[in-house]
Amino acid sequence: FMHRCGGWLALNREQIASGITVGLTQIPEVCSSALMAGINPIRALQASWIMNVVTSVMGGRPGMVSGTSGFVGLALLKLVEEHGVDYIFYAIMFAGVIELAFGLMGLGALFRLIPNPLMVGFVNGMGLLIAAQQFRYAKVWPDQAYHSEPLDRRDLIAVGHSYSQFTDKDSEWIETSSFIVFIVEALVCFLVCLFLPKATKIIPSTFVALIVGVIAEWAIVRQIGYNSPIVEDYADISSTFPKIVWNDPKIDMPSFSWDTFQKIYLAGLAVFGVGLIESILTANVLNDRIGNNGFKSKIAISQGVANIVTSVFGGMGGSGMLSQSIVANKAYGITGLSTFLTGVTLLVIIVAASPAVKFIPLAAFAGIMFYIAFCNLIQWGSILNGIAALFPERVRDWMRLDYKIQRSDILIMLFVTVMLLIFDLTVAIVGGVLIAVFVYVWDSSNRVVVDRELSEDGMNVTYNISGPLFFATAQSFLDTFPAEEIEHDPEDVILLLEGAEVFDSSGMVALKKLHDRFEALGKVAALSSLSPTSRRIMEKSASMWEGVSFLEVEEIDEDELESIPSKIGPHNEL
Repeated sequence: FMHRCGGWLALNREQIASGITVGLTQIPEVCSSALMAGINPIRALQASWIMNVVTSVMGGRPGMVSGTSGFVGLALLKLVEEHGVDYIFYAIMFAGVIELAFGLMGLGALFRLIPNPLMVGFVNGMGLLIAAQQFRYAKVWPDQAYHSEPLDRRDLIAVGHSYSQFTDKDSEWIETSSFIVFIVEALVCFLVCLFLPKATKIIPSTFVALIVGVIAEWAIVRQIGYNSPIVEDYADISSTFPKIVWNDPKIDMPSFSWDTFQKIYLAGLAVFGVGLIESILTANVLNDRIGNNGFKSKIAISQGVANIVTSVFGGMGGSGMLSQSIVANKAYGITGLSTFLTGVTLLVIIVAASPAVKFIPLAAFAGIMFYIAFCNLIQWGSILNGIAALFPERVRDWMRLDYKIQRSDILIMLFVTVMLLIFDLTVAIVGGVLIAVFVYVWDSSNRVVVDRELSEDGMNVTYNISGPLFFATAQSFLDTFPAEEIEHDPEDVILLLEGAEVFDSSGMVALKKLHDRFEALGKVAALSSLSPTSRRIMEKSASMWEGVSFLEVEEIDEDELESIPSKIGPHNEL
């Protein structure tokens, strides 16, 4: 038995180290998210350990860390201000139910609409956001307590969240000496994370950075009369095993009624939106790093169940956390065991180990997060792409910028990054998708090509049509065939659709109008070589095509063009 246990520990040492490391680094981030919303940080810690355990057991994305993120805290902010903390648990339950239904209906496939430029903008924005948020540890103190009235809070969609720690007038920066120590310790931990993997990968560099930060604070800095903020200064993280909310004497749960639902449903929808988007995008980033793709609907199901469970036990809900998932990835935590142990580590810390953890300097967490942001999230190559897009080809050749992407892709990247920093995750992602869709539709509207070919004897004409036929191309497609020009065509006309695709009713109606235009001019028109997809769409409106003749590709051989009228009959109809 001992031999097997030793073998198991040796086999999974990386997953164990990753779970412990992320369990520690997650503490200040989730506490900040709770304080931002005016909620006791214990609610965020309870939510985070429960979510990690539940998602790993439910088969969520391996290696993805979940917990209370800043976006979830913002989604709950207005509800807390207007109705109090006791209503958030119903809001989280509602969000979990929607996520569960979303996953069960297989709607996770909708996220395939997210283009790569949007993902690049997302990770760049998150990198800058994570880096900026580390400075809150040098400014936010417990006397801005969760039990006090929130001052100058922002709504879910408002300017200023990402840099509020620099502009907030209700708090002061720590002393200059402590701030310098904070920066120096963060820099040391950053360098450990950066250079240790070049020497050895036996121990995760992020785990070593935590140890180095503790030693630097207590063996050096405090011994010479200086200090920097530690976990104890930021939040009280000690608690007991959670109770069901209806039995918890610290929670005055309102009765569930229509009035209660009217108060919580908007917050629930907001948590659902930002939580699901952040979870799926985090999974996409991990897919690119680890290689195996997660089933998006299954991720939604596991997140939904986790939010329901955490709300029942007094947690404030959460989502996939990109920053902590990258910490886990850099510590080689790529399995469900790593996620599970992250949750167990948090539970142990909350219930029993808080006296030891509270002495960890916040600068150690900040240094690790700077490393994650600048070395693992921000894609510096995309900046070169943006610069290259500004110059014409001659200048790019002179500057040796040999990689350029479309300016529309650069626009999407910048839009998502800026909106993420200024407004909100949902605004950034939805806006980015809409821009990408508009750009695609606009480009596609210029891709319909019509080639006219007259037979050698001048008795037949073939129009070879290629490109997408849908609402954006329908009118321009019809304008290609003005009546004053096609009236001079021979009597027999073939519309060859081998390279065309009919995508919607607008494209179908345009094709029918063109056929009727030829018929009105006394021509005998036939449609040929429909693709299987176009045929399926058109068969659903079979009555529209009564009297319209269809030819197969082999029926329009040049030697047989003269026999086309004899081939047009009822058996060739759609």
